[in-house]
Formats: sequence, C-alpha cells, structure tokens
Amino acid sequence: MAIAFWRFPLGVTVLLFLILNLPISVAQLGGAPQSALKLSINCGSKSNYTDNITLITWSPDDDYIKTGMVSNITTPSQGVSSLHQSLRYFPGKGQSKFCYELPATNGTTYLVRTTFRYGIYDGGSILKPTSFQLQIDTSNVALIKPDNSSIWESVIEVTMSAVAPQIYVCLAPTNPGTDVPFINAIELRELGPLMYPKARQGYMMITRYRYNFGSDHDLRHPDDKYDRLWRKYPRSNAPLSRLVSAPRGQNVAVETPYSRDEAPAAVMNTALTWPVNFIFPFNVTGGRNYVVLLWFAEMELTAQVQSRVFEVGIDENWQAPAIDILNVTKRIMYEAYEWGYGSIALSGTSTIAFRATTGSLLGPILNAMEVYEVSDPVQPRTDMQDVAAINAIKLYWPNLKTWTGDPCLALPYDWTSCSVDTDPRITMLKLDGYNLTGSIPTTTILKLPELTVLSLGNNSLNESVVPDLSALKQLQQLHLQNNNFSGVFPAWVTNLPNLQELFVEGNNFTGYVPQSLFNKTKYKFTYTPSDRLCTGSSPGNCTTTLGTPPVMPASSSMSSSTKMAIIIGTATGVLGLMLIGLIVCLWRCKRKLLHYSNSVSSRQLLKADPEAAFASSAKSQTMAYSFKEVKEATNNFQIQISEGSFGPVYKGKLSDGREVAVKRCRPCNKQGAIEFFDEVQTLARIHHRNLAALIGFCKDAQEQILLYEYLSNSDLWTHLHGDSGKHLPWSTRLSIALDVASAIEYLHTDCNPSIIHRDVQPRNILLTRNMTAKLVDFAFAKFTSEQDPTLQVYSVDVKGTAGYLDPEYAVSHHLSDKSDVYSFGVVLLELISGQEPIDKTASDRNPLLIEWTRPLLAEDDIKAVVDPSLGDKYNEDCMWKVAELGMMCVEPRPFNRPTMAEVVQELREAITLEGIAHPSLMTPLSPRSAQSSGPL
Repeated sequence: MAIAFWRFPLGVTVLLFLILNLPISVAQLGGAPQSALKLSINCGSKSNYTDNITLITWSPDDDYIKTGMVSNITTPSQGVSSLHQSLRYFPGKGQSKFCYELPATNGTTYLVRTTFRYGIYDGGSILKPTSFQLQIDTSNVALIKPDNSSIWESVIEVTMSAVAPQIYVCLAPTNPGTDVPFINAIELRELGPLMYPKARQGYMMITRYRYNFGSDHDLRHPDDKYDRLWRKYPRSNAPLSRLVSAPRGQNVAVETPYSRDEAPAAVMNTALTWPVNFIFPFNVTGGRNYVVLLWFAEMELTAQVQSRVFEVGIDENWQAPAIDILNVTKRIMYEAYEWGYGSIALSGTSTIAFRATTGSLLGPILNAMEVYEVSDPVQPRTDMQDVAAINAIKLYWPNLKTWTGDPCLALPYDWTSCSVDTDPRITMLKLDGYNLTGSIPTTTILKLPELTVLSLGNNSLNESVVPDLSALKQLQQLHLQNNNFSGVFPAWVTNLPNLQELFVEGNNFTGYVPQSLFNKTKYKFTYTPSDRLCTGSSPGNCTTTLGTPPVMPASSSMSSSTKMAIIIGTATGVLGLMLIGLIVCLWRCKRKLLHYSNSVSSRQLLKADPEAAFASSAKSQTMAYSFKEVKEATNNFQIQISEGSFGPVYKGKLSDGREVAVKRCRPCNKQGAIEFFDEVQTLARIHHRNLAALIGFCKDAQEQILLYEYLSNSDLWTHLHGDSGKHLPWSTRLSIALDVASAIEYLHTDCNPSIIHRDVQPRNILLTRNMTAKLVDFAFAKFTSEQDPTLQVYSVDVKGTAGYLDPEYAVSHHLSDKSDVYSFGVVLLELISGQEPIDKTASDRNPLLIEWTRPLLAEDDIKAVVDPSLGDKYNEDCMWKVAELGMMCVEPRPFNRPTMAEVVQELREAITLEGIAHPSLMTPLSPRSAQSSGPL
C-alpha cells in the first residue's frame, strides 16, 4: 500500500503536530543525534586514520573483538579506494561464529554498514575460496561468498533498532575450520528517532539500493549527516530524462512536515524529469517484502499547482490520488516531499512506473529513491539472566573469552545449547576438553536454572569438595569425569530428580556412594573402582567397598548344584534369544539393504563428488536431469507460471513429452549438497493422490532445481478470486476440502519423518481437469525429527502467508502440526464465504475473515457467511458442520484445535450429509495401504 508522509500512526501524527505548532526546533526534540558517526572501525588497522574527503576518522577494531588475526591485502586493487586495505580474518579454529560487540543505546535506530574486500592477505599467492554468513544480533543477514576477482568488494547495510546496550556483528563460516571469514570495516550510524519506523517494529531493513537522481557523483558524509551512501543514478538508464536542479545558492528544504527520513539537501537539489512516463526495474529477489521510499521536490519556476500531476504504480497497480507536489507543499517551491510503500511484496520482475496524468503540462519528476528488503521478524535474544551467567563464566575461564555475541542465536556457541522458548534459555553447557582449570563457579552455574546437561569432563578442574549443584532440578546429565576432583563423593546427586547420567570416573573421590545410584533403571553411572569408596544402606552403614563393581550377595541356602543349573539354564536361554535375534536382524537388514544402500553410498559420494552422487541417484527413485536438459525443457526458463517460497516456477516439457512444473531455487535459499540430496530423497518417497508428485531434480554446478508434475487447471485461488469469478459449486468446494485435508493428514501421520507443510493456502492447492485437488510447494515444508512424535519443531525463520499464518507460531516460533490445522481452517472459511482472509478494501466491516465470521455464526446467521454465488444450492446442516469445523481449526490456542485425522473424519461426515461421492468414501483401505509406497 502506498503511503504519503502524513499517513503514519497516531503517535507519529501527534508528534508532527507538536513539531509544527510549538516554537521549538527538530533538534530540540532530539530529532537528530549530535553526531551520527558513532563508530567507524577499520578492521585490522593499527592506528587512527582520517579520510580527507568524508572527514570520517577511522579507528582500529581491537576494542570490539577478542579473537582473529590481522593483515593487509597484498593483491592489486585497482578500481577501489585505498581505505580498508587492512582486514581481520578468522582461520581454522572450527569455531561456529566470531562476533564484534558494538556499544549501542537500547531503543535507538542505527544503520550498520559492513565492508568486505577480497584479496590475498595471508602471504600466499592465490585467492582462497571462502563462504560465510553475516549475522547481526540474532538474524542471518547475507551470505558472503567472494568470486575470484582481485577487486571483489561487498558492502552490506542494515537499518535496525537496538534491543540491548550492544549490537552483535558476527561472521559464521559455512564450514567451520575450512572457510575463513574476514571483514574490512564496520560502521555504526545513529539515525533520528522518527526515521525508518519499520526498523522499530521488529524487523531489519537491508539496503538494496539508494539512488540520487540527477547527480554525476556519489554522496555520503558530510553531505549526508547520517552518512548514508547515495549512488548516482546512471543517465544511460534514463535516455529521455532531463536534468532539473535548484539554482546556485538555493537548497531544497529537507526538514519539512512532508519528509520523515530526511534525504539530504545535496541529494534533493537535483532531479530527473521525463516527458510522459518512466519505468524502473527493481531487479530484486522475488517473494520478499520491501520498503520503497521516493522523494520529490518542485524546482522548475514554470510549475504551478496542477501543472505537474503524475501517478506512481508498482507492476501497473496505480496508486490514488495522483501526486501534485505543489499542492502538497502549499505552493512552496524547493520543499522535500517523501512518498512511498511501507511494505510491499515484489517479484523478481517487478517494476515501478511513473506516468503523467491526462492534462498534466509537465512530466514526472524524481529526486531520490531508497529500496530496502524487509527481514523476517527479528528473533528475541537469549534470556538476560542466562546471558549474564554465560558472560561471568567466560570471565572466570579466560580461554572462553573468544566467544562473543548471543550464546544461542543466530548460531549457539560450540559449547552451549538452548531451548526454543520465546526468549531462549541455556539448557546445556558442553565444556568437555576445554582445558579448564581451578574450581567450578557454582554461584554462576546455579543462575542457569534450565540446565539439563552440565558436561565438564576431561579438564584439569581440582576441588577437594565438589560444590552442591542440586538446585539444578532440570539436570539430566552431569559429566565430571577425568578431572582432579578429590574429597568425599558428591552424594547430593541423589537430590537431582531428573538425573539420568552421572560420569565421575578418573577422579580421586572417597567415602560413601549412595546405593540408589546402582539400583536405578535406565541410569548411566560410571566411576573408577577404589577401596576408598564404599556403598551401603546409609552413610553410617557403608559395608561394601567399591574396589570392584558391587554385586548383590547370593542366598546361602542355595546349593552349588542348583546355582550351576540356574547358570547353565540362563546361559542357554540367552544364547537362544541371541541366535533368534541375529536371524531376525539379518532378515530385516536384507530387506532394507536395497532401500538404504543407494542413499548411504550417495551421501558418501557427495562428500567427494557431488555431481556423480546426483547422477547415481537416477538409478534409484527419482530421475536426475542435467541443467542443459532442464534449460531445453523450459526453453531457457521462458514461461514463468508462479513465484513460490523455493523460487520461481517455470512450465517445461521433457523430451518424453511430459509437462512439468520446474522450481528453480533462489540463490539465497540454497542449501548444502547433502541437505538438498536428503530432501530430494524424502520428497521422492511421498506418494499420495492429493500431493503433486516429484518427477525429478537437477543439481549441476550452482543450480538446485525440482521438477513436479504439471497441473493445467490453475490453483484454487484463481477459481475463487480470479477473473473467472466464483463459479465453484459447493459440492466441488467440499470435495476439494477433503482432498487437501487428506493430503495434510498423510504428511502428519503417514510420513516418517513427519512433515509440517507451513504454507497451506489456495495458491498452493492446484486442480486437475476433473477438479481433484493437489497440495504443492514442499520446499516450504519442515521435516520433523523421527524421534519427535509431538510434531513440534523450532523454526528460526517464520515462514507462511499473511492471513493463513498461525499466530501462535508467528509469536513463539513453535511450529507444530496444529499450525497446518490453523491454515487449513482459514481455507475452509474461504471456501464457505468466497472471501479472502484479509480484505484490504473492507471499510464497513472487519477486514479479517475469521473475526468477520465469528459474530455472524454466534448469531446463527450462516447465510450471511455463505458465498452469495452459491445461492441456496447446499445442505444447510452440512454447511453448519463445515463452518463450525473451520472455527475449531482457527482456535487461538493450538491444543484446542482438532488433529487433521479428526478434520478428515468430520469432512467425510459432511460429504455424506451433502449426498455427494468422493474417492475416499469408496475405497475401504487405510491411508497408508492406499497411498503410500512405504515408510519414509
């Protein structure tokens, strides 16, 4: 939705009123910081340096990071500035991430800019390939993967709001121990309190470009007090444009009530204008949300109100009203006017166009443009108490000081694991073999109440008494083995109600070992036998020394012959059971060998030769195609039919005549070869009449492509809301609902590992010619653990479509099968009402479908909910049953929602009420026997 500057929330409007009506300046309100140049770090440098052009003073980075090596780039770097020739790099430690800690003010909006310049810096003679993630605070921001150019450079900018007194800038190697991250510069710029509100709403704004129209050079500080980089827009890209500029000595006013984000005067003083219209291609990654900001200023003396009136539209969706700059600025020339889109989804082919209205004497004008990609919602940081405890542990054991940044996100430390709570909690300390000395920092560790694993083995810890840690009631594993502990055995371990593993061997304990430690089932307890240890019914009755493992005394009344008979009988029985078990195992292994051999060998081959591994898989379940074959099938990716979560989807035709839908992965979504292969193997084993079948895949060079069966009858959204109108009869809609429900039930209950789709919505429901529904877009799906029967996983990146997204999942990031149930419930209500889940045009009713439906059903007014195009051609009892089922599915709390198995049963009953036929009611086979080719 396009927004003019005054269309902002009430709080901002009130503040603007005060600015306009009180005799104080913007600066007095704190509108701009005294100095926006908070930090300018020249990584790897040894001294301060002041740039004579930008007047920025750069400082070394030693105060902000505790690890890494410094060097200078030795390769020629023609075409780039002499600044940032030094760098810091992080070789071969196997560490998961390396983080700078930058001081910040909580709640303040900042621009964080990082610079990466690739070159030879380690005394070698060749460029070494590397790959690593740039992470800011808890979010992955960009994959840094230099090419082999000696002048390669990447600048990544993020606008964000600080949530703590520090901002973390982290580099995470793709392959720890092999890939070497590096960085040349970090800049922190403080922005005004009203600027870029999206960054204060829990998102990061990643700069895609920032253009200055009409200038012949780039601009930054001191022309822009916030030191934003304004690139000149190439005039060669605007051949029909005309340069317009403010007269010498005249600056465009930028601190106006019509411009929130303060494009600087040096940028606003020039513009380009076109005779009639102008089209600008975004060239961005599709399927994301973007903030698009435009600046205009009237600078032509011949202009008057209504003499320059033009429209702006993205992908030909023209926004109203048309723009008349002088009408907005009340006929005042040289005043900045900001206009834009607060958040809009763009495709890879999206464009923005400007066109003069009929009767306008002058054509469109444009001074500046900013385009930001909006990140997924920013994840909350780790619980503050836990972070304080971890920081204290790092101070106590100095060899852990190189670990900085959030201990859980975006990647945990190598020695921590965390829960999936809204605010993550530390659940494991895994410090085996970290060369720790001294005693255990008991007070600090007790401040981690959610610990389930405390592993301190194989160090040099030495205490005469192991401190009491029994307050850690969640503790399940305590590993203290192979240290220098002495003194009495820590009998307090019996006060840990959930303890399942206790390893204390390799120490010098003495005294009483509670007998209960030997009696627990499924309990792992290891110790070093010693005559100085004993056990018994109580500390005062410590009758059995532990020089050897304890054995229970045999009954004295039993004769030796009886004992021998028992031993022989027992041994015979055990051997017999072992023999039977071996035969069964061999039989099962033989059956499974063929099933698994291809997968295992392919995984091994992937490590050595990915291309050969993918080619070899063609002999098993799914056809592997070369990239050349895919290009031929799609006529060089000519016909794009949709844009999905995985990437763009193209229509193709294979050499055997089969039509396919070809999903080509976006570069940002690509995973490792093994992960991609595993996903293909899993998808290839999914067989259900209501799931689109995987035909094949491609993995050549840098490409990851999936080929699915092509369905020619479009998707459910088109049939409900497209140009064809809402002509689906109720019987067809009901049949489609059961088809989709059956597919989701299969994913949840019959697949192993279970699968949560995460994006159930009409655009992902395709229809065959006979109106059978098939669910698609499995690159969005989440595979759960085979050992996790609750179908709950933690998703760092919330995925889904607005209106269909489970609000519980969006807030907590706890993904479960009930998230799919919620999305399906919205689809049910959409089938009943013919309404989309969010009606942006609604002015006289609640725009949210669920909230519009709820009161109408409460008043027993089902007819007000039903799609008018259905007329009265439906069974009312059936309609009520489906409507109530839909409302059950969208219950706010997941545990109140039905399972998909229950949903399927309810829909079958509804179909019986309606008196229509459906394939699932005619086949008396179980879902598994009817639809699955075997366990996944």
